[in-house]
Amino acid sequence: MRRASKKVFQIANEAGRTLTERDEIVDEFVSFYQQLLGGERRREFIDLRYLRPWARHVVTPAECLELVQQPTLEEVKDAFFDIAEDKASGPDGYSSGFYKAAWPVIGEEVVKAILEFFTTGRLLKQVNTTMLALIPKVRVPNLVSDFRPISCCNVLYKVITKIIVQRLRLVLDAMISPSQNAFVPAALLG
Repeated sequence: MRRASKKVFQIANEAGRTLTERDEIVDEFVSFYQQLLGGERRREFIDLRYLRPWARHVVTPAECLELVQQPTLEEVKDAFFDIAEDKASGPDGYSSGFYKAAWPVIGEEVVKAILEFFTTGRLLKQVNTTMLALIPKVRVPNLVSDFRPISCCNVLYKVITKIIVQRLRLVLDAMISPSQNAFVPAALLG
């Protein structure tokens, strides 16, 4: 009963036509988000010499070394244990609570996997998979725009992201001018 109440049985398209076939509904969602988020990819190269005069801060060689330094075992473990246990699990079905509870058994292996990413720059496709969930913005959603998409990532992906964000904190304050930091949480600015 609960699962059925979470399904989208019909949706109206831009022309106002009500779609009830599963494939039509799926196509409408895909089309909407491709149009909203998609676009043509450009392969233009910008000569950074032209941008430097407007840059508030250029990352120094010392800062670069700090940014690309291999994470420590403690840094990886701290990132795992810093993720709230009640966060939604990703496509693999494991939450951070699982990793924390099973740490004595699996900790060494997951740390190795994270460190391998930072060494090789490669990530298993299964780890990089994200599941999208559609949350209704209104009581009775009728249009695709009445839904808010949220992405549910695997915990390993969240840990990698958390480590990268922690590294970027070192230079973020210097790179973003005070007039541009309205949407950057104060915690990230240091």
